[in-house]
Amino acid sequence: MISIVQEHEIKAFLQKKNLSPVISNEIYDHFVVQISELMKNNLSFQEAFLKTKLDWQYELEMVKADLFSFKKIARIEKTVLQSRFRNIIVSSTIFALLGLVILFFVSDYFYLIQIGMLVVLVSLLFYNFVFKKMKFREYYNLSFHPLILQNILLGVFLFLGVGYFTQSISFWNEEINKVFSVYAFAVQIQLLYFRSKKVNVLL
Repeated sequence: MISIVQEHEIKAFLQKKNLSPVISNEIYDHFVVQISELMKNNLSFQEAFLKTKLDWQYELEMVKADLFSFKKIARIEKTVLQSRFRNIIVSSTIFALLGLVILFFVSDYFYLIQIGMLVVLVSLLFYNFVFKKMKFREYYNLSFHPLILQNILLGVFLFLGVGYFTQSISFWNEEINKVFSVYAFAVQIQLLYFRSKKVNVLL
């Protein structure tokens, strides 16, 4: 049976890994079960704890969060976040493709999509700040989120490429750039939405 003092020791170890509350709680439950099972085989708590830490060494190894991030997080946290980011990219791409269809078939209404997304973005910001779902520091960090930095780099290459091939200075009016703006809006909206739900998206 694990004592309260031993439970605190497990929690203190996991806190050093800077895990999100949800993942930390799940791993804590696994640690408690695994250690309890090992202690039934006549191992001391410290022996069982050490063996469990070794079994989880790979998942809890601190690795670089992202190419655009200096922060280090546990590998298991990175895996969860990267999966979440892929879902954001996929849904944003789908939305951008829908925007492309609208742009080609009913182009006169495309600006409504851009205005609508801007309204949603501002509304989410207003909601997060008014109801204190997000601190200004979090919003500042979100502004330099790897997904947004990747969008900026992609946008720069896209705008320069379109400008080069069209030989036009005012290449913002090109359709591909308009569709990219929808994609970028969709990414930012989802990041803000997840933060409003207290779902970890920060690296």
